[in-house]
Amino acid sequence: MVTHISIDTLLEPPTASVRPYPHHCQDLALQKYLLLHEQHESLRQHLDELRPSARQTSLCTPVSPSPATSPTTRMRMSFSPGAPRRRQPPPQHTFSLPARNGASSSSSSSSYHDHEETSAAEVVAVEEAKLCDVNEGIKRALTELLNCETVRGDRAFRTWVQCRLMDTERELRSGRRRRSAPGLGP
Repeated sequence: MVTHISIDTLLEPPTASVRPYPHHCQDLALQKYLLLHEQHESLRQHLDELRPSARQTSLCTPVSPSPATSPTTRMRMSFSPGAPRRRQPPPQHTFSLPARNGASSSSSSSSYHDHEETSAAEVVAVEEAKLCDVNEGIKRALTELLNCETVRGDRAFRTWVQCRLMDTERELRSGRRRRSAPGLGP
């Protein structure tokens, strides 16, 4: 029996009864999550470098364990078998400071110090905004994962996704509180 497929049927989205790749939804959402998680870790590390005392005063808890220790380990190889995963280094951020005059008075030295703190605060604010955007992306990817039929059927994996989603939402709320608190933000 030969089935003829026309170009018109190929252009239409598959119906609910015809699902040629049941794990496709899960694989794409998981791949998005893993990429965003790497960006999150890179931004978090850069923010920690910008404010070394952040570890003692941070209201946020670590978002999640390494993806290698999670149920996603079994899924990671399905994206591109044989393709090496390259970890991208954290972005390099630089900002210029005004040149200091050798015969500067204490007031110009104080103004230089204020400018340096303002510039650092601006860089932190930009990085925190990027982190917020990445967290929003993680939230969308995890929500998409929860909506996948295969995830709904796997209790352990669904629980893992729900925990990551709750951690991400907690971090988003904490970031909103930190940005809206008077005197704590830039």
